[in-house]
Formats: sequence, structure tokens, C-alpha cells
Amino acid sequence: MPRLAAATGSLEPATPQSASPLEDSASVDAARYELLFARDRKGRCVVTGRVRATLKLRCQRCLDEVEFPVDAPIALALIRRDEDALDLPEDLDPWMVADERLNPVDLVEDELLLALPAIPRHPLGVCAAGPTEAVEAAASPGDAAAESDVKRRPFEILAALKRTQQA
Repeated sequence: MPRLAAATGSLEPATPQSASPLEDSASVDAARYELLFARDRKGRCVVTGRVRATLKLRCQRCLDEVEFPVDAPIALALIRRDEDALDLPEDLDPWMVADERLNPVDLVEDELLLALPAIPRHPLGVCAAGPTEAVEAAASPGDAAAESDVKRRPFEILAALKRTQQA
């Protein structure tokens, strides 16, 4: 790791390995990445770059496949102790290393996992499941206006309930 950073080296493409945690959530035909290893002004080993891929996920509305493009920047500082993370600038994320070896595919897999949406789904109007209840509720302005009043004053509603229970 320090040798590559001292030499200001870079690495390019690979695909995530089989039997990776990414396999359970998504499939990736090919992931392209660029990694630049260097040292910053304070002598820390840093890794910068970008990962690009198209993830194939399962839509949570219709359960069909949905493609999710990823273009994620990578900005990491390689650290050996948790305390080192406290001194990092906001633009660098810590990456804990135990020895001199670093598998770049691990970095790529983690960035892809972080890019996964919490609930993968097709864009509205494209999904085979059709419109959702939220879309239908937004279509009728009278109901949506009444609902937005309720959402604005939740504690007022609780106070009214409390008063009726006390009476």
C-alpha cells in the first residue's frame, strides 16, 4: 500500500469477484473503475478515483429487473487505527487496512454496495405494477390538501385526542 502511494500508481478495470456480498443484492455485468494511489500533504496514503457500473436490481413494485446506473467517486484515506479517522478532512472517507496488501476489488465492491438504493424500483409510469397509492392520492387535490394539514399538526391531533379522553 505505501509503495503504490509513494509511486503514485493507478489501477484500472476489473469486475467484482464471485461470491461477493454484492451478488445477493444485484448483478453486475462489468464494473469499470479507476483508482489513483498517492500521498496527500500530510503524508497520508489516499485513494481517489471513480467506479462505473450498471447494476441489475429487482424492482420492489413489480419484481421485474431494473437497471440502476452507478457513477460513484472514490475518495479514501488508508488508515491503520480508528483514531486516524478523526484527523481526516471531510472529503476523505476512512478505509481500514491491516497489512501492506490491499485488494482494489474490495474498494470497488464497497462503493457499489453503498450506491445501492434502499428500495430499488422503476421510475413512475414505467413500472409494470402500475401507479401506486401515493400517486393516486396526489392525483386528487382535495384529499391531498386535507392530508397535508394533518401531517403539519400531528401534536395538535394528539392534544385533541387527549382532551376527548379526559372529558
